[in-house]
Amino acid sequence: MKRKMIAAVAMAAAIGAGATTAIAHGGASGVVKERMDSMEALGDAMKELTAMMRGQQDYGAERVRSLAATIESHGGEALTRLFPKDSLDHPSEALPAIWSDWDRFSALSDQLS
Repeated sequence: MKRKMIAAVAMAAAIGAGATTAIAHGGASGVVKERMDSMEALGDAMKELTAMMRGQQDYGAERVRSLAATIESHGGEALTRLFPKDSLDHPSEALPAIWSDWDRFSALSDQLS
């Protein structure tokens, strides 16, 4: 069960990984900025969970629960609503595959929840 959840989270985070940036999101605003912020929160949670699972950081059950809640809160409709059609313009770094394979993206988003 845990492996399945981690795999689903990793796959969904990988789809959106191109949406994060370290420098103020390149002037993004509106839904593009919202999804960049969401991807950043997911990426940060995944980095910390990955470090724990690899033994690079001390495991803390309470912290894992908190990170899982963060991931859950950014999944499902909370994530898919941030990807309306025609929202691929710069500074968005979202991949066109999100829209061309919407069913897969939506399913992965639902698995986060």
